[in-house]
Amino acid sequence: MAMIITPDVGRSMMEAIAAGRAKYVEQRYKQALASFTEAIKHCPCEVAKRKRKREELEDLENPELPEHTRALLASLTATRARPPPLECLNPLHLQALNYRSGTFEKVPDIRRAQADARRMMDIAPRSPEGYLRAAKLLRAENKSLEAFNVLTEGILACLEGPFEPEHLRILDKARNPLKLKYAKVDPLGSFLSLSWMSTAHLPFELIWNIFGRMDLAALCPCLRVSKSWRRLLAGPASVPYWRSLLFTGASNPRKPVPVRALRRLLSYSSNDIRELLVEDGRRFVLDRRKFDIILKAGTNLEHLEISNPSDALIVTQVPKHLKHLKLDGFQRFFKSHHTGNDPYRAMLLAVAPTLETLDLAGIPRQWFTDAQIPMMPNLKHLRLSKGREQPWALSVVHLLRSTPNLEQLHVEDINLNCILSQDESFDIYCLPNLKALTIVDTKAYVSQTHHQQLAWNHNVAALEAYRHLMVLNAGRNLRVLDLHYGWDYTGRNLEATDIFGHMHGNPAYEYANLEEFRASKLVVSPQVAQDLFEGPIRAGKLHSFDIVFPLPKLQEPLGESSAEHIKKYQWLEGAESIRSIGLYDFYFKSYIYMADHPLINFLNKLPCLEEVRITSNHFDTSDFIVTLRDILNLVKLKSAYIPQISGMAFERIRELAKQKGVDLVWEKRLPKWPLVLKED
Repeated sequence: MAMIITPDVGRSMMEAIAAGRAKYVEQRYKQALASFTEAIKHCPCEVAKRKRKREELEDLENPELPEHTRALLASLTATRARPPPLECLNPLHLQALNYRSGTFEKVPDIRRAQADARRMMDIAPRSPEGYLRAAKLLRAENKSLEAFNVLTEGILACLEGPFEPEHLRILDKARNPLKLKYAKVDPLGSFLSLSWMSTAHLPFELIWNIFGRMDLAALCPCLRVSKSWRRLLAGPASVPYWRSLLFTGASNPRKPVPVRALRRLLSYSSNDIRELLVEDGRRFVLDRRKFDIILKAGTNLEHLEISNPSDALIVTQVPKHLKHLKLDGFQRFFKSHHTGNDPYRAMLLAVAPTLETLDLAGIPRQWFTDAQIPMMPNLKHLRLSKGREQPWALSVVHLLRSTPNLEQLHVEDINLNCILSQDESFDIYCLPNLKALTIVDTKAYVSQTHHQQLAWNHNVAALEAYRHLMVLNAGRNLRVLDLHYGWDYTGRNLEATDIFGHMHGNPAYEYANLEEFRASKLVVSPQVAQDLFEGPIRAGKLHSFDIVFPLPKLQEPLGESSAEHIKKYQWLEGAESIRSIGLYDFYFKSYIYMADHPLINFLNKLPCLEEVRITSNHFDTSDFIVTLRDILNLVKLKSAYIPQISGMAFERIRELAKQKGVDLVWEKRLPKWPLVLKED
C-alpha cells in the first residue's frame, strides 16, 4: 500500500537521519539511535500503524462497553494473527532502519539489530539492504548457513515480482564466499538459477541422460546420496542403467566382489542384464558360483567380455540372445586327461549359433588338434590370437568353412596352415561378405645383416595361408587391408617370402574397392604397390595409405635408399583420394633448402592430404626432429600422429604444430575393433 510522503515529512526524516549519522560518527550511539527512531516515526506507514494500535486500545478502554465485552475484545486482540506487513515505498524509512540496525550492532544489541533487519525485509522484500544486513549479523555470530539461506531468501523474494537485475547480482555476490560450502544443488529437485532468473528444475529426460552416461564407479555412490536418490536409482524406472555392468577402468573393483553385492547389483536390473564386462576376473574372483548367478540374471544377455577368470567357467544356462563375446585366458584350464567335455569348448559350442562378434585370446585346444570349430552362421566379426604355450597349427580352411558370413577377420600370431585333401582346391569365394582383413605376425623378421629369406620353419605354412586370405573374392570385396607383417622386398627369393605372391601374380585379382591399406612393417615394392593399389586410388576410393621404407644398404650414402624409394612412388602423386598417409622407417639426410627434400616434394603433390602418421627407428633424434619440422613448415596438414618423440623435442614440435594449426597426437592411431565401416 503506497503512502503519500509530503515534503515536510521527507525533510523531517532527512534531518533526523543526518543528525543520527553525525552522532554515530561521534560514537554517541544512544543519541544516534534516538535520531534514527525519530526519523522512522515520521514515515506515514509508521504513523498509520500507531493510529491503528491507538484505536484498538481506545475500544478496549471504552467505559460504555460491558465488562465481559471488553474482556472478549482483549482476548480476540491477543490471539488474532498479526496482519501481513505492508510494503513501504519510502526509501528514507529503509535507510533509517538500516542505520539503526548498524547502530544496535555497535552498542551492541544484536537482538534489536536483527529485528530491524527483519523489519527491512518486511517493508522492502525486493530490496537487498535488509538481507545483506541480516546476513552480516548472522555471520558475525558464526551462523554461516543461516546467512547463506537469508541471502538466498532475498533472491527468491526478488524473483517473485518485478525486480532489478542489479539487486540479484548484489545478493549473489554476497553469497560467493559461502557457495563452496553451502551451495549444493539437488538435480532431482528445484534449485535457484540466476542465469534463468528463476527457480528451475532439470528436465526429467536430461536427468535420465546424465545418469545413463555414468559408469559403475560413479553410479554406485549415487545410491548413498540420499533416500530419494536411492529410491529413484533402485526403482523400476532405473532398470536400464543397471543392464550394462562394465567392471572396467575406474569401475574395475580393487577387491573381490562379494556374492551378496553381485546379487544386489543384478537385482537393480530386475535380474535382466544385457551387457557384462569383467576386465580382470582374478581380481573380481569370477568363479563358477558367481558366473552361474550372472547367467541366471542374463537370460537376455547380448554382450559378454571376460578376461582371466579365476576358475573354469561352465555354462549352466545358455544366453539365447548373445551376439558379442570376448574371452581371454580361458585356455589355461584345459587338462589333457580331462574325462568330460572341455568347459571352454562347450561354452563356445553353446553360444555359437547366435554370435555376431567373437574375440578370443587363447583358442580351445580342440580347434587346433581335431579341427572341432563350431559352425557360426551369423558371425560377422572374428578376432583370434593364440594364448601362451599354444604352438599348434590352426586350419584356415576349417575356420573359414565355419564362418560363412564373416565380414571382418583379424588373426594375430596364429600358426595357420592351409592343408587341403589331394583332390580339393581352395575356394576363394567361401567368404562372400569379407570386407576387412587384418594379419598380425610379430614372428616374421628379416636378417638385417645378410638379407636372407625368412627363417620360416613352421611359418612357411602360415605364409601360404596368408596368401590364400589375401585373394579371397579375388580381392574385389576388401575395403580395409591391415598387415602387421615384417618383410622387405629387397631380399632374395622373393617368391618364397612375398605375402602378395598370389595377388600380383594373377591379373584377374585386384583390390578394386579398397579404402584403407595399413602396413607398419611391410616393405612393398613401389611397382607391386602400383599394380595392386593404383586402381582404387584413381577410382577415388583408397583414402588411407602406408609406405614403409627399406633398410639402408651397407656403406650407402646417407638417406640414398629412402630417397630412391619415395621417388618410385611418383605414380601416387596428384592422387586426390589420399587423405591420410603413414610413413615408417625412413631415413633422409638434412637439406639446406627444405624445398629440395624428396619427402616434402612428395607430400606436397598430394592435393587433399590431411593427416600423416610418422615413425622411424633409423634416425638420430636430431635429424628426425629436423625432418618433422620441415614437414610441419612446408606441408599443409590437419593432424599428425608422431608417437616417437619426447622431452623438449616434443615441446618444440608441439609448439610449431600449434602455430601451423596442426593437431599433434603423441600416440599411435589404433583403430577400434570391430572396424566401423561407412555403410555400417
